[in-house]
Amino acid sequence: MSLERLNSQYNAFITFQEMRGGQGPLSGLTFGIKDVIETAGIRTTAGSRILLEYVPRRSADIVDRILKAGGTILGKTNTHEFAVGATNTSSVSGPARNPRDRERISGGSSGGSAVAVALRMIDVGVGTDTGGSVRIPASLCGVIGFKPSYGIFSTRGVIPFSWSLDTLGFLTRDHETLWRVLMALTPVERRKVYLRSPRTKLRVGVFLFDEFTSDLLEKVMEYFPQAKPVNLPNMLRYGRWARRVIATSEGASYHLTWIRSKEDMYFPDVRDILKSGLDIRAVDYLNALRLRRVILEEYVNAFKEVDVILSPTTRIPAPKISDVQGKEKEFREDLVANTELFNLVGAPSISIPFLERDGLPMGLMVSGEPYKDGVVLEVAKQLL
Repeated sequence: MSLERLNSQYNAFITFQEMRGGQGPLSGLTFGIKDVIETAGIRTTAGSRILLEYVPRRSADIVDRILKAGGTILGKTNTHEFAVGATNTSSVSGPARNPRDRERISGGSSGGSAVAVALRMIDVGVGTDTGGSVRIPASLCGVIGFKPSYGIFSTRGVIPFSWSLDTLGFLTRDHETLWRVLMALTPVERRKVYLRSPRTKLRVGVFLFDEFTSDLLEKVMEYFPQAKPVNLPNMLRYGRWARRVIATSEGASYHLTWIRSKEDMYFPDVRDILKSGLDIRAVDYLNALRLRRVILEEYVNAFKEVDVILSPTTRIPAPKISDVQGKEKEFREDLVANTELFNLVGAPSISIPFLERDGLPMGLMVSGEPYKDGVVLEVAKQLL
């Protein structure tokens, strides 16, 4: 089936337009670029009516790196508007549809990239992750979604949601492809993050957020019977508040002019999130930044006892699009609850296919100490 015909059923791409690199370590691999990442001469809509005809003059740094390394870009993948959402139902191109069931959501905001990878339309999806936007659709679509440590990849040329949280990420079907991409695209001076742990036996911790996904962690214990529970009370008590204050404040700052002049052009759920950022006081933003430091210290201290932390990626499998539309905020709570805490501390975190519930995939998340991405990738490889 042609890509265009497949796309008419699943809505993974907003724009098809090929960009071909030369010879290099990524030759033979095809990429889809989330449509908040700028591409020279190719429109970058961010899934929004506001930027429907926006054509950048320059490409983002990550696009240049892919082409220089020999990768072929096939086009721009669907995204929740401005990457401000977890369901991928609010997009100028319409909802991205789950590869297991077209009536269900893909998850988001990098939903189109996950769908395209799952359907083998591309080999690699490039997305962004501010609160789980790579890992959530990976979980719901049954693929791998990796969020590196904060700052490993430049976000130059990426339309921001929250500049102190935004991280580029990658979606693939197998670990080997992910590793190949990381080795080719990571700046040389930052590749040390992939050095493996010197330990012969990794110490594994488990972090259970709630009772919804206890069955997933029961399965984890079959692989790692010596795994120990990890206690992160400050992260659980304050982390979600702190991340959301930071994200919505920074998002509102970027969108301020448009919110004032083009409010009616936003999808309602995105508009409401961004407008809520306008009501956050400076003192609350600063307190969230202070809390972030306290939570990061608690998180790093946990790695005196463990090398990685395993936890469920999402509480729920993909719900139906008809149930979500108009209720994006409610479903967003369930979808980002587990993933967003690892953005707050800038940690490497990967979702891998691990469990099915009612015939639908749900992911397991492997997270680690900031800038020890290689340990996370090694454990994920063992579990795949």
